Amino acid sequence: MTDLVANQGKGKRDIVVTAKASSIEKWRKQVVAGQPETGKEFAFISDEGSYIPGGEGTAPSPLTYFVSGMALCLISHITQVANKKKLDVRNEKVTATAHFHEEGSVLRGDAEGFCDRFEINIALDSDEEIREIKQLIRLTHRLCFAEKAVIGSVPVIITQQLNGQPLIID
Repeated sequence: MTDLVANQGKGKRDIVVTAKASSIEKWRKQVVAGQPETGKEFAFISDEGSYIPGGEGTAPSPLTYFVSGMALCLISHITQVANKKKLDVRNEKVTATAHFHEEGSVLRGDAEGFCDRFEINIALDSDEEIREIKQLIRLTHRLCFAEKAVIGSVPVIITQQLNGQPLIID
């Protein structure tokens, strides 16, 4: 019995994701990833752009997948919360932007990469009461595993819009 099954109905759901990466050629890499309890795995290809000698830009970079994962995790939780609470939301959009930089030199042995900040914007349309939408967005942030992995490590600037207007959540 998996942890997922053992803990169902007890207010806890364990989720395991495994990713196995390997080199293809030059900067092209492949990862096979999935959640073991589903029995499914998916293959993704990554490549660096021409900003790195040998990179060909034939696939998204690893950082592109990382930032995309944040946006996809958040929008999935918007759907989850809206469905469970039977809220009518439309045109959901999440924009995640991350800022990174490198310092030092690989040849000197002091190279280091940094994540400077994330900017997250959630926009959606709805005729539901504002308090319901604010609760939906609060729960979305509380449920997003990817956001929780970076909150506290780097600054995360969060904004929201409801029906095209800024929405302040206290």
